[in-house]
Amino acid sequence: MDQIENHLQRAWSDGVYNINIEDVKIAIEELKEMDDEHGAIWVSVIKNDENVIEVDKDLTLTIIFEEREPINAKLNSWQEVIDLYQLLLNQKFDDIINLLK
Repeated sequence: MDQIENHLQRAWSDGVYNINIEDVKIAIEELKEMDDEHGAIWVSVIKNDENVIEVDKDLTLTIIFEEREPINAKLNSWQEVIDLYQLLLNQKFDDIINLLK
């Protein structure tokens, strides 16, 4: 299977490429300790174009998928965030959209 092109960016440090869900979980734990100015991470997965989910320390999400309007949402738990990032890494874009409807 081909490697999916993906990227994790933390507001407080350099990005990491070719990530997995464990990398995301570590970044979330770090995010919980950050100040509000640096309190965000985002993950992008490249299919035809960039597909991004950004989460802020307060569990606010911004989702930008190719050829779709941006979606803003507020989640209730970090587990929900992890679940969405797992779907993103698996390129389950429609599943993410359906969960947030």
